[in-house]
Amino acid sequence: MSLPELLISMMLLGVVMVAVTSLSIGFMRTNQQSINRQDQIDTARSATERMSKTLRTAVMPSQLSSACVGTCAVEAFVKGEDYAVQFYANLNNAGNAIGPSRVTYTVVTDAGGVRSLVEKVQRPDSNVPTATGYAYCDAEAVGASADCRERLSTRTLAEGLVQGTPLFTYYQGSSATPMSPAASGGSLTAANLAKVLAIELHVTVQQQGSVETRPTTYIQRITLPNAQAVLRQKEVP
Repeated sequence: MSLPELLISMMLLGVVMVAVTSLSIGFMRTNQQSINRQDQIDTARSATERMSKTLRTAVMPSQLSSACVGTCAVEAFVKGEDYAVQFYANLNNAGNAIGPSRVTYTVVTDAGGVRSLVEKVQRPDSNVPTATGYAYCDAEAVGASADCRERLSTRTLAEGLVQGTPLFTYYQGSSATPMSPAASGGSLTAANLAKVLAIELHVTVQQQGSVETRPTTYIQRITLPNAQAVLRQKEVP
């Protein structure tokens, strides 16, 4: 083989190698995007299903015990914000053996700017309410006892949350208009918290990494059966 023929062969081989490398990189990128997209779908779906299941158990403590009267007769929802909600839930509480758990969902941001959806579920100190209601120790305090810390469970439901549409949107019955001022970025008043009959979840996640795909959003509106039961009781003459 002459030198010119060798040079031409090497040039053609180089072109083929560049084409194969480009195709391989493109395939790897597409494959990684598909994996990220599936991870986003699984994360958003799992978080939505978990919150939906728990929110449906939202209950007024007085619905669980006839001894819960006066200042103990508080509303089911304690806090209602765009990216945080706190409420009492009837979780794993057959016969009120445990009492209403206090559940909190909130979005936290770490030092790297990654937003995560965190669930906190705390059981009451006793299943018997006091004159001021069910008591909950400060399980996150530095000096909290081991028994107190054991009553609080914390876990991360989703990472890589994208901030935009509020995570929680509150509705009064079947109304298509969100309750104010939560729609404008504030917090629901005590009067509005008592009227919450449905909550819409907008969970948007995006995987963080060198190969990113478009965000994935799960939307679900949840009706609150226990709150509707209270409303029907109030409507009875």
